[in-house]
Amino acid sequence: MQTIIEDSEVFDAIRRGYGELSNASDDEILEYFEAVDVESLQGHVGNIKGILFEQEYAQQLQAEGIDARVFEETNHPLSDIGIYEDGELVEELQLKATQNPSYIDETLAELPEDIGVVTTSEIVDDFGDEVIDSGISETLLEESVSEVIMPVSPLSVIGWCFGIFC
Repeated sequence: MQTIIEDSEVFDAIRRGYGELSNASDDEILEYFEAVDVESLQGHVGNIKGILFEQEYAQQLQAEGIDARVFEETNHPLSDIGIYEDGELVEELQLKATQNPSYIDETLAELPEDIGVVTTSEIVDDFGDEVIDSGISETLLEESVSEVIMPVSPLSVIGWCFGIFC
């Protein structure tokens, strides 16, 4: 199971998913998310988490010698990753980074049978052979994204400490 996701991979996912940030520096990306209201941040985390999951799983397959490619559009219809042999698309995969079984149930009901569903490790046991275990933890994805776009500022830590001890 994968245990580390580098900050640079999270920044790459953000650049891929946010057209206005496609050429932004890491600092510019951080500034962008500092300006986002707190209520909206969790939605951004979920979006980036999904994109990061696609990238990480494609890289994992590539490391195994499989020609796996993330589709250019983050909203590609029905699937997220293509598997190729001799340059020809031979399989498509839909990825779901979730711990919510009903989300997977909906996906399985809506997708054509020839598109495989890959999910995070926490939920795979609920579905047996219906889904593919990515070997990637949803918790790891969420924490990796949150640590980049919602870092704990020194001022919030100081405020938290004074709140407890005052």
